[in-house]
Amino acid sequence: MSSLRSELYFYIFILVYLVSACQTNKVEVAKNIGSTRENIDKNSSSYVNMRITRILHDFEASRITEAESDEAFLLGKIFEEKKEFEIAKKLYLINFFSSKNLTGGLSLVNCLVNLKEYDEALDIALKLTVLFPKNPDVELSLANIYFLKNDQKSLVKTLESAYKKFPSNETIFVKYALNINKGSKKILEKFLLKHPKSTSVILSLSELYFNEKNYKKSLNYAKSAYLIDSDNVEIISIIAKIEQQQKNYKEAEKYFKLAFEKELDNNLNAQNYVNILLYQKKIQEALSILLKLESSSDEHVPFPPEFSFQIARILLVNKDYEGAKKRLLTLDSMNYADPHIKYYLALCSQGLRSFQEALKYLSEVPENSSLYQESRKGIILIQINSKNKMDALDSIKKFEISKNNLVEDSIFKANILAYFSKYDEALGILNYAINKKPNARELYLKKAEYIKYTESKDAAITLAEKIASKWPNYADGLNFLGYSLIEKNEKLDYAKKVLLKAISIDPQNGFYLDSLGWLYYQKNDISNSLRYLNEALKYEPEEPVIMYHLAMAQFKDEMYNESLNNFYEANRLLENLLPYQIESDQEIVKISKSINVKILEVKKIIEKQKYQTNS
Repeated sequence: MSSLRSELYFYIFILVYLVSACQTNKVEVAKNIGSTRENIDKNSSSYVNMRITRILHDFEASRITEAESDEAFLLGKIFEEKKEFEIAKKLYLINFFSSKNLTGGLSLVNCLVNLKEYDEALDIALKLTVLFPKNPDVELSLANIYFLKNDQKSLVKTLESAYKKFPSNETIFVKYALNINKGSKKILEKFLLKHPKSTSVILSLSELYFNEKNYKKSLNYAKSAYLIDSDNVEIISIIAKIEQQQKNYKEAEKYFKLAFEKELDNNLNAQNYVNILLYQKKIQEALSILLKLESSSDEHVPFPPEFSFQIARILLVNKDYEGAKKRLLTLDSMNYADPHIKYYLALCSQGLRSFQEALKYLSEVPENSSLYQESRKGIILIQINSKNKMDALDSIKKFEISKNNLVEDSIFKANILAYFSKYDEALGILNYAINKKPNARELYLKKAEYIKYTESKDAAITLAEKIASKWPNYADGLNFLGYSLIEKNEKLDYAKKVLLKAISIDPQNGFYLDSLGWLYYQKNDISNSLRYLNEALKYEPEEPVIMYHLAMAQFKDEMYNESLNNFYEANRLLENLLPYQIESDQEIVKISKSINVKILEVKKIIEKQKYQTNS
C-alpha cells in the first residue's frame, strides 16, 4: 500500500499541473468533463479546479471527508466516460484508499485495465477479494486480469474457485466452461437441460459451433436465444454473422441493421452494418449511414477516425477526389496510424490529374504496407497517364513479380506489356504463371484475351470454351466467352445460354447484364436489349461502354432524344477516363473514335424531324 500511496502523491502533483494547465490555456474544464452533472457548474472551470485541488489537499493531509471521497468517485466516472483514464485513475485511487468501497475499487481496476497496467490492476483486484469475498463481480474482475495477462493457469483456477463459491452465477459458469481444456460444449449443454432459458449459455454454444464452422447448429442455438431475448445485441449480431457466412446476405443485412439500430453508439455494430452494405455494393446507403453518424457525433462521443477513413474510400469510389483528399489529409495530420493513407492520397491526386503529387505519395507508401506492391504498380500507371511511356516501359520490364502475389502481379505485368503491343512477352509471363499456378483460372482467361492478337479470335474462343468446360461456374469466363461470340456475331443462341448462366451466378453484375443486352441488340430484340442495358447501368452507372450500348439500342428504337442524351453522357464518361483506361481497351478506343460521328448523326435526325414538324 505504501508504494501505491507514494505513487498517488506523484499523481496529485501531475493532476494539479494538468488542471492548472487547462485553466491557463482557457480550456473549459467543466465542459470537458461533462456539463450535465448537478454539482459541476458548466460555465466555471475555476469551480472544478477548486474542488479537485481541495480534494487532493485534504487527501494528502489525511482529512478527506466521505463527501469529498464520493465527489472524487463522481469526477472519476466522468473522466472515465470520456476515456481520459489517467485522470480517472487518480481520482479513483483517492476514492478507493479513503473509503475502501466496492464500486470505487472495481472502477479503479477497470481504469487500470484500460491503461493496460495489469500488475497494478491485479494488486487492487486481490485486495478486493479479501475485502469483499462474497461478491462474484470481484472474482470476474480478477479472472479478466489473468486472461489479459495470458495467465491461463491462474485464470482457470480463479474461475473454478469462483464457480464453487457461486454455482448459480451464469456468467461465472459460462466463463469457466469456456476456459477448461476439453468438453466445453458438453458442460454447457448439460447445464442447459436444467436451465433451458439461459441465453448466456445458449449464446456461448452458438459461438462455439460458429468457431467450428458448424453454422447450421450455431444458427439453431442463436435463433433459440433470440426467441427468448430479442433485444440482446450479442444474439442479434451472431445471427447476422452466421447468415453472412452462409452467404444469406439479405438476412445478414437485416440483423446487422437491427443490432446497429439498437445500439447506435456501438462502433462495432456500425462497422458491421456498413461492411455488409458495401459488400452488396450498396455504397450510397453505407455512405449515408456514416455521414449520419458523423453529424450526430460531438466532443463527448467523437467520430471514430476509422469511419472517416471509410468515408474517404467511398468518396474515392464516387470519384469525389477533392472530398476524399480533404478527409485523408485531415487524418494524416492527426497521425492516424494507417499505412494505406498515402496510397489513397495518390489515387485522389491521380483522379485530379496531379500526377507528380500522386508519384510523391506513392513513393511514401512504406514497405511494410500491404499496398506497397500496389503502389509500385501505381507508379507505372501514372507514368503512362502522364505520357512518360518510355519510363513506364522501362519500369514494367524491371517490375518484379511477388511469389506471394504471383497471379495478380503476373496479370498486371501482362496487361502493361500488352498495352505496349508486346503480346508475345505478355503471353510468356502468363504461361510461366500458369505453370506455377495451374488452377488459377484468371490466368487462362487473360491468356484467351491476348491470343486473339497473336493467333486469332477463333483461338481465343476455343480457349474460352475450354475454360468454361473446366470451370462451369466461373462467371467471368462465361461472360468473356459470350461476349466474344457476340463480337463475331456467331452462335448467338449459345452465347445467350452462357450469359444467362453467368447472370444466374451474379445477378447484380452490370458487365454481364450489358453483354446480354448487347446480344439482344445484335439479334434485333430491342425490347430485351433496353431492359438488360438499363438494368446494367443500375450497377455500373459510370461505365461508358454500357452507356454507349444503351444509346445505340435507343437509336435503333428511334428514341432519338434519349439516345442523344446518352451519347453525350457516354462521351462525358470517356473524357473522365485516364489515358491508360482508354488506350488499354480496344472497344473503348473504337467507341471514342466514333462517338462524335454518332452524335452528329442523331442530331441531324432530330433537326430533320423538327423541320418536318414545323413544315
